[in-house]
Amino acid sequence: MNNKRNLQKLIIICGPTGVGKTSVAMQLAKNLAGEIISADSRQVYKYMNIGTAKPTPEELASVPHHLIDIIDPDEKFTAGEFVKKADLAITKIKKNKRIPFVVGGTGFYIKSLSYGLCKIPPIPAAIRNELKQETEKNGVQALHETLKEIDPIAAQKIESNDGNRIVRALEVYRVTGFPISSYWQKDTLEKRYQYFTIYLNQERSELYEKINSRIDKMVQEGLFDEFKHLLEMGYTQNDPGMNSLGYKEFFDHINGVYDWHTTVDLIKQHMRNYAKRQLTWFSKQEIHLTISPSMLTIFDIENQIMEFLGHNEVCCNS
Repeated sequence: MNNKRNLQKLIIICGPTGVGKTSVAMQLAKNLAGEIISADSRQVYKYMNIGTAKPTPEELASVPHHLIDIIDPDEKFTAGEFVKKADLAITKIKKNKRIPFVVGGTGFYIKSLSYGLCKIPPIPAAIRNELKQETEKNGVQALHETLKEIDPIAAQKIESNDGNRIVRALEVYRVTGFPISSYWQKDTLEKRYQYFTIYLNQERSELYEKINSRIDKMVQEGLFDEFKHLLEMGYTQNDPGMNSLGYKEFFDHINGVYDWHTTVDLIKQHMRNYAKRQLTWFSKQEIHLTISPSMLTIFDIENQIMEFLGHNEVCCNS
């Protein structure tokens, strides 16, 4: 068993989309000689800047960032790959005597980094390809209905439109004969890092309003042009990156299913729905400090981080 005193220390900054994680992380990382590891399943994709709310070039230049712009939109990126790359980044950051800040809203990535993943046997490529073909033919919803029959526990935890996770659950069942939830239950995951989790939360109506305004700003900054550029580069609706919120809705628009106003409203609705799921996820996780952006006092947060790390580990820039 890991000795808690020997575990490397992380600062985790999490919360729903649009709540202001980047701004808080930037301030803390600057003041405490930190580097940021993005825990965002969409910011890993190149060329997708506006819709994924990536840090600006100025922000990227002022604080070192990791796991942003590392794969093309037609590549799949798993939680396991995230953990491997994040581990390497943490080792590098620690070697340089700096503080790793893990920042993002992809809760499963953060939990996987903190505790690891359950040990599931390798899945043959043929099974995975077979399920992808079934997805294309019958749709994600049909596969989710199948999952309900064989693994109701997993079906309840996995959103009906989350194609990657639905395929993952079904492929595990087809190969092993056991539902993926049985692996979740039997694997006792051991803490891999000692972490201090800062959760940014906001009153729901205020958060939803902020998300709506954020989408309007993205549209004004050229979100649709960014989408069209991705199409010109050869990326399609079947590519993992193009299935991201803020991009996938435009396919129905260009195919004449929805007009412009309805499409933008759908993006806002889907983002609000995603934020609601994030709020539910984080409400069940271990949180050490919950703050509201309206009550934000960076100085107080820094003091709690320094107490967690030990003053000898902190090299303040402020």
